[in-house]
Amino acid sequence: MSHIEALLNRSYTLARRVRVSDGQGGWPWSYAAQGTIQGRLRPASSAERTAAQQEQRNITHVFYCLYDEDIQRTDRLTGDSVTVYVEAVRKPSRVDHHLEVDCSQTQVEGEP
Repeated sequence: MSHIEALLNRSYTLARRVRVSDGQGGWPWSYAAQGTIQGRLRPASSAERTAAQQEQRNITHVFYCLYDEDIQRTDRLTGDSVTVYVEAVRKPSRVDHHLEVDCSQTQVEGEP
C-alpha cells in the first residue's frame, strides 16, 4: 500500500447525474449511485476559496482520491454525514498518483 492509499481511509458513495422520465413528458435530472470510492475530504482553505472565486466557482471542500477513479464534474459524493457536489477535478503535478477534486456543499432544507 502506498503512502497516499493509507490516507484515503474513508468510503464515499459516488452518484452521477442522469435524466429520468417524470411520467408526464419531462426529463428532469436525478442522481444514480455509481458505487463507493475511497478518499479523504477536507474543508477548503481561504486561499483555495479565493482562487476558485476568481474563476467564478464556489468551493467549500477538497476531496482526494486515487488517480484511476472515475469521478467527473457534476458528480455527488456522500459520506461522513456530508454531501458535496463536484465542481472540478484537478490532476496535480505527480502523474498517475492522485486527484484533487474541488467540491461545494449545499445544505438541503430540513438538514441540521
